Amino acid sequence: MSNLLAKAFNRAFSRLVMAASATKNLDGDRVGGLNRAFQYLYQIRLLGKRIKNYNKTFYCILKWILFLSLLYAIVG
Repeated sequence: MSNLLAKAFNRAFSRLVMAASATKNLDGDRVGGLNRAFQYLYQIRLLGKRIKNYNKTFYCILKWILFLSLLYAIVG
């Protein structure tokens, strides 16, 4: 990988990913899109944990159905 290619990758990564994951440390700081989305996605994770504690077999079946549905949506 050339030095210019590495610099371009680092610059793009910093602008896209790191900016999207910014957190609010002070009153005037902006919050990135990933952190705003995380508050909703974490609720799904908590629901998954409740289902897993209730019935692990059902949780595993549901997890694989979701994985295969996602794979079908991407490939199919």
